[in-house]
Amino acid sequence: MKLFWIPLAAFVIDVVFGDPRSLPHPVQLIGRLLNKLEKTARRNFPNKFGGVLSLFILLLMVFIVVNICIGIPYVGWVFALYFAWSGLALGSLLSEGTKAVHAVASGSLKEGRKAVSMLVSRDVSESTEEELYKTLAETLSENFNDGIIAPFFWLVLSGPVGLWLYKATSTMDSMWGYKNEKWKELGWAGAKFDDLLAYLPARFSAMFLQCTANLAGLGTGRGVWDGVVQDAAKMESPNAGWPMAMAAHLYGRPMGGSAVYFGKVKEKPVLGSGTEEWDSHSLMQLIKHIRLAAIFGCGLLWLVVSLLRLIF
Repeated sequence: MKLFWIPLAAFVIDVVFGDPRSLPHPVQLIGRLLNKLEKTARRNFPNKFGGVLSLFILLLMVFIVVNICIGIPYVGWVFALYFAWSGLALGSLLSEGTKAVHAVASGSLKEGRKAVSMLVSRDVSESTEEELYKTLAETLSENFNDGIIAPFFWLVLSGPVGLWLYKATSTMDSMWGYKNEKWKELGWAGAKFDDLLAYLPARFSAMFLQCTANLAGLGTGRGVWDGVVQDAAKMESPNAGWPMAMAAHLYGRPMGGSAVYFGKVKEKPVLGSGTEEWDSHSLMQLIKHIRLAAIFGCGLLWLVVSLLRLIF
């Protein structure tokens, strides 16, 4: 029964209230644990084995803690609902994205850069208004999968435990998964396992954006899939390019190109063939589109998995 009603309840609470800011968030605790694991690994196994071992310890601890909490008699369902709610990020993504769009549109590049920098890891201190809009489009579409579809996918399949095994892996990848000298060894295991866990959800996220294109005022979205497949294959990550490429093709506005990370310029593949620049209007349309696609996609995932459970 928990697997039946908790995903829907958590989704609704997340849409209405966003992240539980006044309560301890599991991601923060996972981040602290990863910092301790990093120190231990660098001291004893500063290589891929250290990364694999750190990932194993992280997932084992998450598995044990979440299982114990949701198994407490009488109040276990409260913990289950909290873990499910805190693992989804639709409400906060749309809220923070909207604030950032308004900050950029206000005309103050300083305020716009500050707002966008809170949502991305790249350096936007020298970004123009058009670059800030494009950066927002990229992070919103990418996080449609990472923050909504992928965690919900694992939630309906395996409950709060499965969701937080995914979120722990995703958090490790976001903290350790950089392809530079510092992290290429320790971050390898987390990055690869995250690629595996997000493989299906990433493709679902692109499908859900396409299926709701008409509702978002973009037409049927037919004929873009081949271009999306080709563009997604250009990306280093096997997953990040899917929702980004779909948004780029549906809106006729490109993503990718030059970006600054840790003081170095990185040339990212250009996604989409459109020539129009992202602006405040198209960003607000994308935000509404993501909300529609999330409702449709998560509802469909919940319905299909629930029906399969009833049948089998």
